[in-house]
Amino acid sequence: MLRVLRTWGYVDEWKLTDAGSRLARFYHEADLLIAEALGDGHFDGLDPASLASLASVFTFEQRGAGPAPAPSFPSKTLRQRWLAIERLCAELNLAEEEAGLPLTRQPDPGFMAMAYDWAKGDDLDSVLADDDMSGGDFVRNAKQLIDLLRQLGDVAPNAGTSGSARDAAEGFFRGLVAASSVIGTPTASPSPSPAA
Repeated sequence: MLRVLRTWGYVDEWKLTDAGSRLARFYHEADLLIAEALGDGHFDGLDPASLASLASVFTFEQRGAGPAPAPSFPSKTLRQRWLAIERLCAELNLAEEEAGLPLTRQPDPGFMAMAYDWAKGDDLDSVLADDDMSGGDFVRNAKQLIDLLRQLGDVAPNAGTSGSARDAAEGFFRGLVAASSVIGTPTASPSPSPAA
């Protein structure tokens, strides 16, 4: 792993580079790929809905048997950024394979359109209208995406990207997604007052 980190500019001798320090702040199975995408500027210049859509490729994984449906890209820019990330993953997988390491999971664009629509404020019925995804699966994916968006907000060196990621995380936490976070939360009972 050290060889890959050194080759990709995250470690110099035995010290972390600036990029390595950013990488260390991610907690995700595709952390190196995300850090590379961030360093290459793939998240820069995007509005919150577009940033949420692009970030979803790292958190979503198609479930079920059979081939995945063809992805739907909300814009030409997002399609181009997705293709760049797909190429980046292929390069990383090659380096991992050469080093005898487990391969980083391929990013999956299957949630991009839903993430974009939800972040834009669409209601859940319209977001799920053309998909077989259940409300529960949507909430699970949304929460994973919110976590990554918050990390991007904390780590992104570009202030615009950081702000856009934070805004996307905040905007994503609404409706059923927000309600599912409070269900089952114990409420405090008032303490009995002492006898006089």
